[in-house]
Amino acid sequence: MKKKDLLIILIPTLIFVIAWIGFSIYDSAVTSTISSQEVSQITPIDPTFNTAVISELKKRNRIEPKYVTSETPSPTPSPKLTNTKNAEATSGGALKP
Repeated sequence: MKKKDLLIILIPTLIFVIAWIGFSIYDSAVTSTISSQEVSQITPIDPTFNTAVISELKKRNRIEPKYVTSETPSPTPSPKLTNTKNAEATSGGALKP
């Protein structure tokens, strides 16, 4: 190949690649990946708090449980497995001895 033929191939390829990258960047900047339903759900909350309600919550009496045990519950025993060494499964899922 001659140098002129190589330049004829490389220059349009370079222009095509640069255009492709540019359009990809533009598409990523313009296109949103968040749906309209998600946009409505992520609206910011109001940063002002009702201090009167917070004061009332602080005045509440703490309720202690009446019956408290210090024992830890014992684990439940696992079910015993049957001997399925020579068993064969049926079409209904039951084991046939």
